[in-house]
Amino acid sequence: MEATGRRRVGWWVLVACLAAGCSPAAPPAPVVDDRADVWFLQHMVPYLRQTVAAASLSRERLDDPGLVRLADAVAARSQAEIDRLQGWLDERGLSAHGHSHQRVDARRGTDLERLARLRGRALDRAFVQVMTARARTGSRLATEEARAGALPEVRRFARRLAADQQRQLRQLRAWSARPAGGVTSRRRPGR
Repeated sequence: MEATGRRRVGWWVLVACLAAGCSPAAPPAPVVDDRADVWFLQHMVPYLRQTVAAASLSRERLDDPGLVRLADAVAARSQAEIDRLQGWLDERGLSAHGHSHQRVDARRGTDLERLARLRGRALDRAFVQVMTARARTGSRLATEEARAGALPEVRRFARRLAADQQRQLRQLRAWSARPAGGVTSRRRPGR
């Protein structure tokens, strides 16, 4: 085939490709690395379940009415957050992480075991300690997700969660700063 014929064939191939909708390949969409988001979702669910368990376990035996209200609010808010996080995991076909990373100390036991043994003012103080440690951890995890996460909706959720945890820390610090360890007994005199 002579040069002019080859050019014509090449021209018709180009016209046919354009007519058929062929065009140079578009650059692939960037792949989102959502490993940090998935880790956050999978680890926050058990963390929040433990928070609900600590609040629920302590609620009926706390002396201070303010701590009872805090336990109720923490349990309700944490359960709503669990439901939302679990929904995201379900959409992705994933499950929550299956175990706690709480340090096991044979001398002290877990936070739940310690809270289960206590009553009254001793429980109030221990509850504040446990919830303070949990709020610090939750705030740290959520802040890291808000900084390093790839999925905007999960990062927004993490920012809100970090703000909630910081608000809870302020409440717990205010309780701890009150005279006599923060206890305002709800018990009636003579009991």
